[in-house]
Amino acid sequence: MTVIDQWTGRHTHALQSALRLTNEALAEQLGISARTVTKWRDRPEMVPSPHLQEALDTLLRDALPDAKLRFAAILGIEAAPASIDPDALSELNTVIVDLARVLARLENGDTQRSA
Repeated sequence: MTVIDQWTGRHTHALQSALRLTNEALAEQLGISARTVTKWRDRPEMVPSPHLQEALDTLLRDALPDAKLRFAAILGIEAAPASIDPDALSELNTVIVDLARVLARLENGDTQRSA
């Protein structure tokens, strides 16, 4: 997941775009005025208060995966690869091996089910 050490107007505008929110909708989620959101867009170097930094962290953390990818892409940040559950990976490998065995039997004309 992308982590922002210090949010700026640039980061905030990127998050707003990634979430596809209007100024009013973002302002409502953060509990601020839409004018403040407009200031961030107009002044990309502006740094929000620590309270808003935390709120922006939460908004990014709770965003859907596709919105997080859009956010990273807008900022030109390489998104971290998705983590894979080791148990799910193990199950997937087992299923692939089983399917390969079935395919091999079918290719050899063996349609009998082995016990």
